[in-house]
Amino acid sequence: MKLTFLLIILSIFSLNCGSFSSKAQTSASSEVKVGNSNTNQPKSNVKANSLDISTVDFKNFSFPDLFGGKTQKTFTLKKGQFRNGKLSTDRVYTWRKSYFFDITGDGKDESVTHIIAEGCGKDCDSHSLFYVHTVENNQPKLIWKIALGSEALGGLKSVNFNNKEITLEAFGSCTLKDGLISAAYDGKDPKQILPSNYTRFVFNLSDSFFSETDKVVLAFTEKTIADYRPKISFGEPE
Repeated sequence: MKLTFLLIILSIFSLNCGSFSSKAQTSASSEVKVGNSNTNQPKSNVKANSLDISTVDFKNFSFPDLFGGKTQKTFTLKKGQFRNGKLSTDRVYTWRKSYFFDITGDGKDESVTHIIAEGCGKDCDSHSLFYVHTVENNQPKLIWKIALGSEALGGLKSVNFNNKEITLEAFGSCTLKDGLISAAYDGKDPKQILPSNYTRFVFNLSDSFFSETDKVVLAFTEKTIADYRPKISFGEPE
């Protein structure tokens, strides 16, 4: 029986700069054990690890900084937050939620950690970051990471985590490089608020990691994204 869990991210559209409010996105922070659609897997397919991934404290944990390009920098959350610098304009990373669901089909849960990165320079933009960890040698192992743009320029439309497949949709005509999704725009100021299209990325499990296997740009016909609520779901999509 197909089991789908739909989790809605509440968002507020800023009048000044057209961004989803970080406060609104983090207001419902919690750890969520979504469920497991692969509990009947044979024992031979289950990893021989004693660590329960749901016991890992991802609010006090180190993650790759996907805004650092190929420099391989990391940031470490402490009590669910990290500030990259001391200025008010510096980027702030805030843990929003950790989900637990069997994404690899081995009968044990992986973790999906959602982090909001917000920084106010020229624009006040909020970005979604996702990190998927499994367990290997009784330690968390990163098997997928992604950072999205902001709003019409690569902002999150939806993401679905299913058995050995992740489908992510981002606003705009997007590209993926070094784990960072960005969207093209005409360079005019202010930036385009309403996207005319969105990009669907598909990632499949291969050699213990999720890699991009498909990408398609589709038309977006809604009249506004001001009240749009990005969707995070698990299991077979509806």
